[in-house]
Amino acid sequence: MLKAVINIQFSNRCQCENCQPMPTVTECLCCKEVVKVTAVMAECPGVTCITHHPGFSTVCLDVHVLRTAYYAYRQQYGDDMQETPERQRYVAYRQFVRWCWGYLGRHVRVPIPSCAVSRIRETFPTEGEYTGFQLP
Repeated sequence: MLKAVINIQFSNRCQCENCQPMPTVTECLCCKEVVKVTAVMAECPGVTCITHHPGFSTVCLDVHVLRTAYYAYRQQYGDDMQETPERQRYVAYRQFVRWCWGYLGRHVRVPIPSCAVSRIRETFPTEGEYTGFQLP
């Protein structure tokens, strides 16, 4: 019952018309509710959703850009992950945050708008449940 209430309330809040219901209230976030994201959207007048910004596909969905970003991540943190949809999503989320917020610092996390998460998951899908936003 609570999940249904969250979904209804969130669908009424979404302003970009691309958000999908998420499992937690924290993840039910529209791109137009986040100041840092709307600042990036303002670069392209008329863009109604961050996923329609011309930079979104390049920064967050281009496999060559994500591979290069992963190499920078690996050099700094040493993690060696196989090139899988999970890794692509992980790096895409990091890229999105870097694009909109700049550098946050280690162990600092922010929830990503539902529309962006959904588009990244659609591009790099896997079967089963997704982890979702988690604090460190």
